[in-house]
Amino acid sequence: MGDNTYSITCVAKHALDRNIDALKAQAMEDATRFCAARGKQLKVVSMTEEKPWISVGYFKAKIVFKALNAGDAELASQPAPVMGSEKPAYIAASPQPAPAPTVAPEKLVTTGDLYTALMQLDDLRKKGVLTEEEFQSEKQKVLRRSQ
Repeated sequence: MGDNTYSITCVAKHALDRNIDALKAQAMEDATRFCAARGKQLKVVSMTEEKPWISVGYFKAKIVFKALNAGDAELASQPAPVMGSEKPAYIAASPQPAPAPTVAPEKLVTTGDLYTALMQLDDLRKKGVLTEEEFQSEKQKVLRRSQ
C-alpha cells in the first residue's frame, strides 16, 4: 500500500464458518509474523470485519498495519511489546478505528423476494446452521426490511 503500510485479509474457509473473532486473531497473528520476519514492529492502522447477510458470502477480517523500525517516531507513543503474551502491548494500546458505517440493505421489492428470504432462513434453521434465536432475529430483520 506504500509508506510501509500493508494489509492482510483473512477469509473464512466456507460460508458456514461464522467465527469472526478467530479470523481477526488470525489476521493479527499474520501481521505480527510478517513484521517479525522483517525485524520490524507492528503498528495497527485499522481492523475491519465483514459479516455477510445469512450465508451469502464469506466472513472476512482485514487488518491494515505499518511495519516500522524500532526507533520510528510513529511508535514513540506506544509501549514496547510484551514478549510471550497473546497480544503485544503496543497492539492493545493502538487507537481502535471507528466502526465502519453500516449501510441499510435495500428493502425487499416483491412478495416473492420476501418469501425466498424467509424460506432460505427456514432452511438454514432446519439444517442446524441457525439456532432458533438466530432464526427469529434474522426473520424479524427480513420482515422489517419488507415494510
